[in-house]
Amino acid sequence: MIPITRPALPPLDEYVASLERIWSSRMLSNFAEYAAALESMAADYLGARYVLSVSSGDIGLILALRSLQLPPRTKVLVPSFTFNSTVNAILWNELTPVFVDIDADTLCVDPAEVARRIDGAGALLATHVFGNPAQVAELARLVGGAGARLVFDAAHGYGSRSGERHVGTFGEAEVFSLSGTKLVTSAEGGLLATSNPEIAERFRYLRAYGFQHDYNSRFVGLNGKMSELHAALGLLTLARVEEAVAVRQALVDRYRARLAALPGVSFQHVAASDRSTYKDFAVLFASGEQRYLAEAALTAAGVQTKRYFRPCHRMEAYRTWSHRPLPVTESTYLRILCLPIFEDLAPEQVDFVCDTIEGALAPRRGLSRPAATGSRRRTAEAAQKVAAIGAPGRR
Repeated sequence: MIPITRPALPPLDEYVASLERIWSSRMLSNFAEYAAALESMAADYLGARYVLSVSSGDIGLILALRSLQLPPRTKVLVPSFTFNSTVNAILWNELTPVFVDIDADTLCVDPAEVARRIDGAGALLATHVFGNPAQVAELARLVGGAGARLVFDAAHGYGSRSGERHVGTFGEAEVFSLSGTKLVTSAEGGLLATSNPEIAERFRYLRAYGFQHDYNSRFVGLNGKMSELHAALGLLTLARVEEAVAVRQALVDRYRARLAALPGVSFQHVAASDRSTYKDFAVLFASGEQRYLAEAALTAAGVQTKRYFRPCHRMEAYRTWSHRPLPVTESTYLRILCLPIFEDLAPEQVDFVCDTIEGALAPRRGLSRPAATGSRRRTAEAAQKVAAIGAPGRR
Protein backbone atom coordinates (compact mmCIF):
# COMPACT_ATOMS: atom_id res chain seq x y z
CA MET A 1 0.00 0.00 0.00
CA ILE A 2 1.20 3.50 -0.85
CA PRO A 3 -0.70 5.91 1.42
CA ILE A 4 -1.69 9.35 0.25
CA THR A 5 0.27 10.98 3.07
CA ARG A 6 2.47 10.13 6.02
CA PRO A 7 3.85 12.52 8.64
CA ALA A 8 7.55 13.30 8.73
CA LEU A 9 8.70 12.98 12.33
CA PRO A 10 11.95 14.01 14.00
CA PRO A 11 14.35 11.45 15.48
CA LEU A 12 12.66 9.95 18.52
CA ASP A 13 15.62 10.67 20.79
CA GLU A 14 15.29 14.40 20.09
CA TYR A 15 11.65 14.34 21.11
CA VAL A 16 12.42 12.21 24.17
CA ALA A 17 14.98 14.82 25.25
CA SER A 18 12.24 17.45 25.09
CA LEU A 19 9.88 15.21 27.04
CA GLU A 20 12.48 14.72 29.76
CA ARG A 21 12.79 18.49 30.13
CA ILE A 22 8.99 18.83 30.32
CA TRP A 23 8.79 16.02 32.91
CA SER A 24 11.40 17.80 34.96
CA SER A 25 9.58 21.14 34.80
CA ARG A 26 6.14 19.62 35.48
CA MET A 27 4.72 22.33 33.19
CA LEU A 28 2.39 20.53 30.79
CA SER A 29 0.42 23.48 29.43
CA ASN A 30 -0.42 27.18 29.99
CA PHE A 31 1.85 28.47 27.20
CA ALA A 32 5.07 27.55 28.94
CA GLU A 33 8.59 27.11 27.55
CA TYR A 34 7.90 25.06 24.42
CA ALA A 35 4.73 26.86 23.35
CA ALA A 36 6.53 30.19 23.74
CA ALA A 37 9.52 28.92 21.74
CA LEU A 38 7.21 27.59 19.02
CA GLU A 39 5.49 30.96 18.68
CA SER A 40 8.82 32.78 18.57
CA MET A 41 10.30 30.47 15.93
CA ALA A 42 7.20 30.76 13.75
CA ALA A 43 7.10 34.56 14.06
CA ASP A 44 10.75 34.82 13.03
CA TYR A 45 10.28 32.50 10.08
CA LEU A 46 7.07 34.09 8.81
CA GLY A 47 8.03 37.68 9.48
CA ALA A 48 4.74 38.09 11.32
CA ARG A 49 4.25 40.57 14.17
CA TYR A 50 2.25 38.19 16.34
CA VAL A 51 2.07 34.39 16.23
CA LEU A 52 -0.04 32.61 18.83
CA SER A 53 -0.37 28.86 19.35
CA VAL A 54 -3.69 27.09 19.74
CA SER A 55 -4.91 23.54 20.26
CA SER A 56 -5.97 23.01 16.64
CA GLY A 57 -6.45 24.81 13.35
CA ASP A 58 -10.22 24.42 13.80
CA ILE A 59 -10.21 26.24 17.12
CA GLY A 60 -7.82 28.79 15.66
CA LEU A 61 -10.26 29.64 12.86
CA ILE A 62 -13.21 29.87 15.23
CA LEU A 63 -11.34 32.22 17.55
CA ALA A 64 -9.85 34.26 14.71
CA LEU A 65 -13.34 35.06 13.46
CA ARG A 66 -14.49 35.67 17.03
CA SER A 67 -11.67 38.16 17.42
CA LEU A 68 -13.16 40.29 14.64
CA GLN A 69 -16.25 40.89 16.82
CA LEU A 70 -18.65 40.63 13.88
CA PRO A 71 -22.36 40.90 14.74
CA PRO A 72 -24.40 37.67 14.58
CA ARG A 73 -25.70 36.74 11.12
CA THR A 74 -23.05 38.85 9.38
CA LYS A 75 -22.48 37.47 5.88
CA VAL A 76 -19.07 35.90 5.36
CA LEU A 77 -17.97 34.95 1.85
CA VAL A 78 -16.29 31.55 1.75
CA PRO A 79 -15.28 29.15 -1.01
CA SER A 80 -17.22 25.90 -1.10
CA PHE A 81 -14.03 24.21 -2.31
CA THR A 82 -12.38 24.01 1.10
CA PHE A 83 -12.22 21.73 4.11
CA ASN A 84 -15.29 21.64 6.35
CA SER A 85 -13.46 23.48 9.14
CA THR A 86 -13.54 26.71 7.18
CA VAL A 87 -17.33 26.73 7.04
CA ASN A 88 -17.74 25.36 10.57
CA ALA A 89 -15.80 28.31 11.96
CA ILE A 90 -18.32 30.69 10.41
CA LEU A 91 -21.32 28.82 11.78
CA TRP A 92 -19.88 28.35 15.28
CA ASN A 93 -19.68 32.16 15.41
CA GLU A 94 -23.36 32.46 14.41
CA LEU A 95 -22.36 34.13 11.15
CA THR A 96 -23.88 33.42 7.73
CA PRO A 97 -21.78 31.65 5.07
CA VAL A 98 -22.15 32.85 1.49
CA PHE A 99 -20.58 30.29 -0.82
CA VAL A 100 -18.53 31.57 -3.75
CA ASP A 101 -16.88 29.81 -6.66
CA ILE A 102 -13.19 29.19 -7.30
CA ASP A 103 -10.78 29.99 -10.10
CA ALA A 104 -10.50 27.01 -12.44
CA ASP A 105 -6.71 27.22 -12.60
CA THR A 106 -5.55 28.08 -9.09
CA LEU A 107 -8.44 26.30 -7.31
CA CYS A 108 -8.49 29.18 -4.82
CA VAL A 109 -11.38 31.61 -4.44
CA ASP A 110 -12.11 33.56 -7.63
CA PRO A 111 -11.65 37.33 -7.12
CA ALA A 112 -14.31 37.97 -9.77
CA GLU A 113 -16.78 36.00 -7.64
CA VAL A 114 -15.77 38.00 -4.59
CA ALA A 115 -16.33 41.24 -6.50
CA ARG A 116 -19.84 40.10 -7.43
CA ARG A 117 -20.79 39.03 -3.89
CA ILE A 118 -18.91 41.37 -1.56
CA ASP A 119 -21.63 44.03 -1.22
CA GLY A 120 -23.39 43.50 2.10
CA ALA A 121 -20.79 41.02 3.37
CA GLY A 122 -18.80 41.67 6.52
CA ALA A 123 -15.85 39.42 5.77
CA LEU A 124 -14.16 37.00 3.39
CA LEU A 125 -12.65 33.78 4.73
CA ALA A 126 -10.42 32.52 1.90
CA THR A 127 -8.34 29.34 1.66
CA HIS A 128 -4.81 28.77 0.35
CA VAL A 129 -5.81 25.52 -1.35
CA PHE A 130 -3.26 22.73 -0.98
CA GLY A 131 -0.75 25.43 0.02
CA ASN A 132 -1.20 27.47 -3.17
CA PRO A 133 -1.46 31.13 -2.12
CA ALA A 134 -4.75 32.79 -2.99
CA GLN A 135 -4.61 36.04 -4.97
CA VAL A 136 -3.94 37.98 -1.80
CA ALA A 137 -3.40 41.45 -3.21
CA GLU A 138 -6.55 41.46 -5.33
CA LEU A 139 -8.64 39.99 -2.52
CA ALA A 140 -7.34 42.62 -0.10
CA ARG A 141 -8.24 45.37 -2.57
CA LEU A 142 -11.76 44.07 -3.08
CA VAL A 143 -12.47 43.43 0.58
CA GLY A 144 -10.92 46.68 1.73
CA GLY A 145 -12.90 48.66 -0.82
CA ALA A 146 -16.11 47.19 0.58
CA GLY A 147 -15.16 47.90 4.18
CA ALA A 148 -15.12 44.18 4.99
CA ARG A 149 -12.58 42.01 6.84
CA LEU A 150 -10.16 39.48 5.36
CA VAL A 151 -9.05 36.26 7.06
CA PHE A 152 -7.23 33.33 5.49
CA ASP A 153 -7.55 29.65 6.25
CA ALA A 154 -3.85 28.88 5.83
CA ALA A 155 -4.12 25.31 7.15
CA HIS A 156 -1.98 24.00 4.29
CA GLY A 157 0.22 27.05 3.92
CA TYR A 158 3.06 27.03 6.46
CA GLY A 159 6.05 27.43 4.14
CA SER A 160 4.13 28.92 1.20
CA ARG A 161 5.00 32.31 -0.22
CA SER A 162 3.20 34.93 -2.28
CA GLY A 163 5.94 36.85 -3.99
CA GLU A 164 8.66 37.47 -1.41
CA ARG A 165 6.28 37.33 1.57
CA HIS A 166 5.39 34.25 3.53
CA VAL A 167 1.79 33.17 3.83
CA GLY A 168 0.96 34.26 7.35
CA THR A 169 1.52 37.96 6.68
CA PHE A 170 -1.66 38.73 4.72
CA GLY A 171 -5.15 39.83 5.66
CA GLU A 172 -6.08 40.59 9.23
CA ALA A 173 -5.28 37.08 10.38
CA GLU A 174 -4.15 33.73 8.99
CA VAL A 175 -4.57 30.38 10.70
CA PHE A 176 -2.27 27.39 10.18
CA SER A 177 -2.91 23.77 11.06
CA LEU A 178 -0.20 21.61 12.61
CA SER A 179 -2.15 18.34 12.44
CA GLY A 180 -0.53 15.08 11.40
CA THR A 181 -1.17 15.51 7.66
CA LYS A 182 0.74 18.81 7.42
CA LEU A 183 4.37 19.45 6.45
CA VAL A 184 5.07 20.65 9.96
CA THR A 185 3.16 18.99 12.74
CA SER A 186 2.62 19.03 16.48
CA ALA A 187 0.34 15.97 16.13
CA GLU A 188 -2.58 18.32 16.77
CA GLY A 189 -2.32 22.08 16.97
CA GLY A 190 -2.46 25.35 15.13
CA LEU A 191 -1.04 28.86 14.88
CA LEU A 192 -2.64 32.25 14.38
CA ALA A 193 -0.55 34.92 12.66
CA THR A 194 -1.61 38.57 12.62
CA SER A 195 -0.21 42.09 12.49
CA ASN A 196 -3.26 43.50 14.27
CA PRO A 197 -2.55 44.03 18.00
CA GLU A 198 -6.25 44.10 18.89
CA ILE A 199 -6.87 40.72 17.25
CA ALA A 200 -3.80 39.28 18.94
CA GLU A 201 -4.93 40.54 22.35
CA ARG A 202 -8.46 39.19 21.99
CA PHE A 203 -7.14 35.87 20.72
CA ARG A 204 -4.91 35.49 23.79
CA TYR A 205 -7.95 35.78 25.99
CA LEU A 206 -10.28 33.70 23.85
CA ARG A 207 -7.93 30.69 23.69
CA ALA A 208 -7.63 30.62 27.51
CA TYR A 209 -11.22 30.63 28.77
CA GLY A 210 -11.49 34.39 28.27
CA PHE A 211 -9.17 35.47 31.09
CA GLN A 212 -5.49 36.12 31.74
CA HIS A 213 -4.02 35.21 35.15
CA ASP A 214 -6.81 36.78 37.25
CA TYR A 215 -9.62 34.30 36.44
CA ASN A 216 -11.82 37.26 35.47
CA SER A 217 -13.17 36.52 31.98
CA ARG A 218 -13.26 39.56 29.73
CA PHE A 219 -14.51 37.48 26.80
CA VAL A 220 -16.56 34.31 26.38
CA GLY A 221 -13.61 32.07 25.61
CA LEU A 222 -12.82 28.37 25.59
CA ASN A 223 -9.89 26.06 26.17
CA GLY A 224 -7.70 26.40 23.11
CA LYS A 225 -4.37 25.83 24.84
CA MET A 226 -1.62 23.89 23.11
CA SER A 227 0.06 21.49 25.50
CA GLU A 228 3.82 21.48 25.99
CA LEU A 229 3.90 17.89 24.65
CA HIS A 230 2.46 19.07 21.35
CA ALA A 231 4.51 22.26 21.23
CA ALA A 232 7.75 20.32 21.73
CA LEU A 233 6.99 18.15 18.71
CA GLY A 234 5.97 21.18 16.66
CA LEU A 235 9.19 22.97 17.53
CA LEU A 236 11.22 20.10 16.10
CA THR A 237 9.24 19.87 12.86
CA LEU A 238 9.01 23.63 12.24
CA ALA A 239 12.79 23.75 12.16
CA ARG A 240 12.88 21.69 8.95
CA VAL A 241 10.11 23.31 6.92
CA GLU A 242 12.41 24.46 4.10
CA GLU A 243 13.68 20.92 3.64
CA ALA A 244 10.12 19.62 3.61
CA VAL A 245 9.03 22.10 0.94
CA ALA A 246 12.06 21.30 -1.23
CA VAL A 247 11.42 17.55 -1.07
CA ARG A 248 7.77 18.00 -2.02
CA GLN A 249 8.65 20.32 -4.89
CA ALA A 250 11.00 17.67 -6.29
CA LEU A 251 8.25 15.05 -6.05
CA VAL A 252 5.78 17.37 -7.80
CA ASP A 253 8.32 18.04 -10.55
CA ARG A 254 8.68 14.30 -11.09
CA TYR A 255 4.91 13.79 -11.19
CA ARG A 256 4.46 16.64 -13.64
CA ALA A 257 7.25 15.46 -15.91
CA ARG A 258 5.69 12.00 -16.11
CA LEU A 259 2.01 12.98 -16.41
CA ALA A 260 2.06 16.23 -18.38
CA ALA A 261 2.08 14.49 -21.75
CA LEU A 262 -1.11 12.53 -21.05
CA PRO A 263 -4.05 14.05 -22.96
CA GLY A 264 -6.67 15.54 -20.70
CA VAL A 265 -4.40 15.77 -17.64
CA SER A 266 -3.64 19.13 -16.03
CA PHE A 267 -2.50 20.51 -12.69
CA GLN A 268 -3.27 23.27 -10.23
CA HIS A 269 -1.65 26.50 -11.40
CA VAL A 270 0.86 28.10 -9.05
CA ALA A 271 2.06 31.55 -10.12
CA ALA A 272 5.74 31.76 -11.04
CA SER A 273 6.24 34.35 -8.31
CA ASP A 274 4.62 32.16 -5.65
CA ARG A 275 5.54 28.97 -3.80
CA SER A 276 3.17 26.23 -2.71
CA THR A 277 3.85 23.73 0.04
CA TYR A 278 1.97 21.09 -1.97
CA LYS A 279 0.40 19.73 1.16
CA ASP A 280 -1.66 17.83 -1.43
CA PHE A 281 -0.80 17.17 -5.06
CA ALA A 282 -3.88 17.36 -7.26
CA VAL A 283 -4.34 16.10 -10.80
CA LEU A 284 -7.25 17.37 -12.89
CA PHE A 285 -8.65 15.11 -15.58
CA ALA A 286 -10.65 16.17 -18.62
CA SER A 287 -13.71 14.26 -17.47
CA GLY A 288 -15.15 12.41 -14.53
CA GLU A 289 -14.91 9.17 -16.50
CA GLN A 290 -11.17 9.65 -17.02
CA ARG A 291 -10.71 10.39 -13.32
CA TYR A 292 -12.67 7.26 -12.43
CA LEU A 293 -10.45 5.07 -14.63
CA ALA A 294 -7.29 6.42 -13.00
CA GLU A 295 -8.75 6.20 -9.50
CA ALA A 296 -9.95 2.61 -9.96
CA ALA A 297 -6.61 1.49 -11.37
CA LEU A 298 -4.67 3.09 -8.52
CA THR A 299 -6.95 1.55 -5.90
CA ALA A 300 -6.51 -1.87 -7.48
CA ALA A 301 -2.74 -1.32 -7.45
CA GLY A 302 -2.72 -0.49 -3.74
CA VAL A 303 -2.30 3.27 -4.10
CA GLN A 304 -4.39 5.48 -1.85
CA THR A 305 -5.93 8.57 -3.46
CA LYS A 306 -8.42 11.21 -2.38
CA ARG A 307 -11.18 13.21 -4.06
CA TYR A 308 -10.38 16.43 -2.30
CA PHE A 309 -12.25 18.74 -1.56
CA ARG A 310 -15.86 17.61 -1.48
CA PRO A 311 -17.82 20.85 -2.09
CA CYS A 312 -19.22 22.16 1.17
CA HIS A 313 -22.33 23.64 -0.44
CA ARG A 314 -23.38 20.10 -1.39
CA MET A 315 -22.98 18.69 2.12
CA GLU A 316 -26.02 17.88 4.25
CA ALA A 317 -24.99 20.13 7.14
CA TYR A 318 -24.79 23.22 4.94
CA ARG A 319 -27.80 22.85 2.65
CA THR A 320 -29.55 25.79 4.32
CA TRP A 321 -26.93 28.12 2.84
CA SER A 322 -26.66 26.52 -0.59
CA HIS A 323 -28.65 28.88 -2.78
CA ARG A 324 -27.06 28.54 -6.21
CA PRO A 325 -24.82 26.27 -8.26
CA LEU A 326 -21.07 26.82 -8.28
CA PRO A 327 -20.12 25.42 -11.68
CA VAL A 328 -16.33 25.60 -11.40
CA THR A 329 -16.34 24.03 -7.94
CA GLU A 330 -18.68 21.26 -9.05
CA SER A 331 -16.75 20.53 -12.25
CA THR A 332 -13.45 20.50 -10.37
CA TYR A 333 -14.71 17.98 -7.82
CA LEU A 334 -15.87 15.64 -10.59
CA ARG A 335 -12.42 15.67 -12.21
CA ILE A 336 -9.89 16.02 -9.37
CA LEU A 337 -7.76 13.35 -7.76
CA CYS A 338 -5.07 13.90 -5.14
CA LEU A 339 -2.09 11.56 -5.40
CA PRO A 340 0.36 10.37 -2.74
CA ILE A 341 2.86 12.97 -1.57
CA PHE A 342 5.01 12.82 1.55
CA GLU A 343 8.67 13.26 2.24
CA ASP A 344 9.81 9.66 2.24
CA LEU A 345 7.85 8.80 -0.90
CA ALA A 346 10.45 7.15 -3.14
CA PRO A 347 10.98 8.20 -6.77
CA GLU A 348 10.19 4.62 -7.80
CA GLN A 349 6.85 4.91 -6.04
CA VAL A 350 6.05 8.11 -7.94
CA ASP A 351 6.90 6.27 -11.16
CA PHE A 352 4.67 3.39 -10.13
CA VAL A 353 1.76 5.77 -9.58
CA CYS A 354 2.38 7.43 -12.94
CA ASP A 355 2.72 4.12 -14.77
CA THR A 356 -0.56 2.99 -13.27
CA ILE A 357 -2.35 6.14 -14.42
CA GLU A 358 -0.79 5.87 -17.87
CA GLY A 359 -1.91 2.26 -18.14
CA ALA A 360 -5.44 3.14 -17.05
CA LEU A 361 -5.79 5.92 -19.61
CA ALA A 362 -3.92 4.27 -22.47
CA PRO A 363 -6.96 2.53 -24.04
CA ARG A 364 -8.80 5.85 -24.05
CA ARG A 365 -5.91 7.45 -25.90
CA GLY A 366 -6.26 5.12 -28.86
CA LEU A 367 -2.88 3.47 -28.33
CA SER A 368 -2.01 0.35 -30.23
CA ARG A 369 -1.92 -2.95 -28.40
CA PRO A 370 1.93 -3.09 -28.21
CA ALA A 371 2.06 0.36 -26.56
CA ALA A 372 -0.59 -0.60 -24.03
CA THR A 373 1.27 -3.83 -23.32
CA GLY A 374 4.47 -1.86 -22.80
CA SER A 375 2.70 0.36 -20.32
CA ARG A 376 1.53 -2.67 -18.38
CA ARG A 377 5.06 -4.09 -18.44
CA ARG A 378 6.49 -0.84 -17.03
CA THR A 379 3.82 -0.87 -14.34
CA ALA A 380 4.73 -4.43 -13.37
CA GLU A 381 8.42 -3.53 -13.21
CA ALA A 382 7.65 -0.50 -11.07
CA ALA A 383 5.53 -2.64 -8.75
CA GLN A 384 8.48 -4.95 -8.19
CA LYS A 385 10.68 -1.96 -7.30
CA VAL A 386 8.06 -0.64 -4.90
CA ALA A 387 7.81 -4.04 -3.24
CA ALA A 388 11.58 -4.08 -2.85
CA ILE A 389 11.51 -0.66 -1.18
CA GLY A 390 8.68 -1.58 1.13
CA ALA A 391 5.66 0.63 0.75
CA PRO A 392 4.70 2.47 3.93
CA GLY A 393 1.47 1.51 5.63
CA ARG A 394 -1.87 3.30 5.65
CA ARG A 395 -2.27 6.11 8.17
